[in-house]
Amino acid sequence: MLPAALIALVRDHDAGSSDFASIRLCSAGGDKVSAELEREFTAAAGFPIDESYGMTEIGVSTINPPYGENRMGSIGKLIPGYEMSLRDDSGAEVPVGTPGRLWIRSQANMIGYWENPKATAETIVDGWLDTGDMMRVDEDGYLWFCGRKKQIIVHDGSNICPQEVEEALTEHPSIAEAGVIGIHDLVHGENVRAYVTLKEGAPPPSASELISFARDRVGYKAPEEIAFLSEMPLNATGKLDRVKLLRMAEERLSASSTAGPA
Repeated sequence: MLPAALIALVRDHDAGSSDFASIRLCSAGGDKVSAELEREFTAAAGFPIDESYGMTEIGVSTINPPYGENRMGSIGKLIPGYEMSLRDDSGAEVPVGTPGRLWIRSQANMIGYWENPKATAETIVDGWLDTGDMMRVDEDGYLWFCGRKKQIIVHDGSNICPQEVEEALTEHPSIAEAGVIGIHDLVHGENVRAYVTLKEGAPPPSASELISFARDRVGYKAPEEIAFLSEMPLNATGKLDRVKLLRMAEERLSASSTAGPA
């Protein structure tokens, strides 16, 4: 299941352990499984979610072994038949534990994009496909998703993964969901802006309280701004719609710049 649908299921009508008694395996993909969802599902089902990773262009390429160690937060190990390379912006491979862009090579890779040779040439180089996703690998070969390359927020020269900030925010007992984006700033490059929704019946924290809460967990990566939403926008595939969040932020900035002095 997609994480968005899964968290709705876990929280549906006070669902309890008896409602999950028949489940033996839960596999999730398509988006990052948050630490909060992992905790809630494990408490209900008695075992963690099995994360995997794939794309239309390459198929499913990693999985936590269903009968092996499931490392919570990891998208698992590379499936046999796939090769991977984690590279920096210069194309050099990065060491173990260092985030890099994931390149994949296998017989399952697509041939190319339909009637789009330019996009094909940009994505496939010497038989390797650029996924556009940032990953790090540990010493045991487990991969950890660090965000889409285009989603990485660059603040004062430091790279900030939005998913890490989102997980910090959803640790707060009142927060149901969080979406984090980067907003252009002339001084800092980009500033971190977060959108959050509240759990039903939970006491609403102030924005400053949430910022301090996140700062205690992720330091300088914490958001400078927090906006509260009644509902988090999702795209057609059920993933967090960051494009919509960016549009909302742009509309807010535009309104502020044209409002003039009070």
